[in-house]
Amino acid sequence: MTTEVPEEAIAAALRRLAEGPDDGDVGIAELGELLGVRSFGIAMLLLAAPNLTPGPSLPGFSTIFGLPMIWLAVEMLLGRGSPRLPRFLAERRIGRLRLRAFLARALPLIERVDRVVRPRWRRVARSRRLAACGLLGQGILLALPLPLVSMAAALAALLIAVGLLAHDGIAIVAGQLAGLGAFALYALAIWAALAAFGWA
Repeated sequence: MTTEVPEEAIAAALRRLAEGPDDGDVGIAELGELLGVRSFGIAMLLLAAPNLTPGPSLPGFSTIFGLPMIWLAVEMLLGRGSPRLPRFLAERRIGRLRLRAFLARALPLIERVDRVVRPRWRRVARSRRLAACGLLGQGILLALPLPLVSMAAALAALLIAVGLLAHDGIAIVAGQLAGLGAFALYALAIWAALAAFGWA
């Protein structure tokens, strides 16, 4: 009889990314290799989390994270086992101190999520293309230069990413539903902007 080894918590996997000397750095490609099959989910989570952490959001801030999310979602739809990043991005390196500072902001949110997710609705959780479609939609919304309402798209993307990592189909479905709400919110914001200029 074999015993299934529980997967490492999401927060613990993120902490491993910054292990090493303070004066060192780590390559983007190396992070993907370190995370293995979880690289898509972790990458999506890291792209969504900054838009939900405390602090002012500058116009266009979400676009920085939305464009890579679109790229990775397309990679998932193509059935890639792990992300294939453009060479200029794969060769970039990040200082560990900078990476730790970023993770320090994101980890409190992730630790709260870790306490409620668990493997459920596995058939939904195994449908990577379903998750990829939702992430593609939210990546497009994040790429649009609309401040404040980008939080709705980021929340939806975060839920889907967490569902991928924890094999939690309920989280993925919740993310898809939140994504529909994000689209409605964006449509409302665009209509309000047009109305303000007398175009609607």
